Amino acid sequence: MLHYGCPPIKPGIACELTALNSVIDYPARDMTITVQAGITIAALQAELAKEGQWLPIDIPLAQQATLGGAVAVNASGPRRYGYGTLRDAVIGISFVTDEGVEVKAGGRVVKNVAGYDLMKLQIGALGTLGVVSQLTLKVKPQPEARAAVVFGCSTPLLAALLDALAATKTRPVAVEVLNQSAAVVMGLATSSHDWTIIVGFEEKATAVQWQVATLHEELQQLAIRDTLQHPHTTILDTLTDWQQKPESQCIAKLSVRPSELAGWLANDAPKGLIHAHGLNGIVWLHDPQPLPREAVLWRCSPAMKQDRFIWGIPPASWDFMKHLKQVLDPDDVFNPGRLFGTM
Repeated sequence: MLHYGCPPIKPGIACELTALNSVIDYPARDMTITVQAGITIAALQAELAKEGQWLPIDIPLAQQATLGGAVAVNASGPRRYGYGTLRDAVIGISFVTDEGVEVKAGGRVVKNVAGYDLMKLQIGALGTLGVVSQLTLKVKPQPEARAAVVFGCSTPLLAALLDALAATKTRPVAVEVLNQSAAVVMGLATSSHDWTIIVGFEEKATAVQWQVATLHEELQQLAIRDTLQHPHTTILDTLTDWQQKPESQCIAKLSVRPSELAGWLANDAPKGLIHAHGLNGIVWLHDPQPLPREAVLWRCSPAMKQDRFIWGIPPASWDFMKHLKQVLDPDDVFNPGRLFGTM
């Protein structure tokens, strides 16, 4: 993720934490785990799998992504609709300050309300507030079964379809929307489909069977009958890794109100590959033409970063965030410029 964020404004020393990859504590019955931040996501999931558990957060390139890196960029993917994001999973953290002091926040139990919620500060901070060294996570039992229902949709029907999925009797963990170009690349679309919808389920086997059957009944009421089932894990993992799709020169991400997503996709979406988390309102754009002003640049050329504010539209809290950086890292030691540029 070195391409993510602003260019550094001064030279420094790279700090690699991949050797800090140990499991500190794993009380499986409490469904929490404490690990060092350099562990890869794949290694973490393998450790959890020994107890029939997992971290249900989608993080691209799990074989090489570290947990600390995922926290720094606040990575997430299709399953965020059903399980939330790292902000919901991290319950304890340790990080090293610019004075070399290790600060701890949160704890190793789920119901912990002591102290300040410093975990949230580090999530998405691009490592600009300290070196994250250790994390405690809430985990979940692995689902007994998985399934995905895939079907096509025309643009005039998209809004009604997303409303119906928001009100469905079922409990999907992911509702993904791909435009025709993106779906063709994945081998999912025919030329008659403006949009391809993927609805994922993860639960007990009987519950998944009921949800798939119920969703088919609901779709028939919308005159959608051309549905198919797809290997669930494969398709969601592929969509997750698309965040790092190597063929894309420019990858942008933007947020739209979920209630307005269908209208935005129909009327304002640029050309290019489009992949949206349908009921979260998050849209991924690959080589968009034109590039929306409100989009966050996930990957682009250095020249593009010089011409625009890469974080889209500055949030109301932007000045406060810069002040917080100055208070916690007054000498600008950690990743100088990566988040705020020249301040």
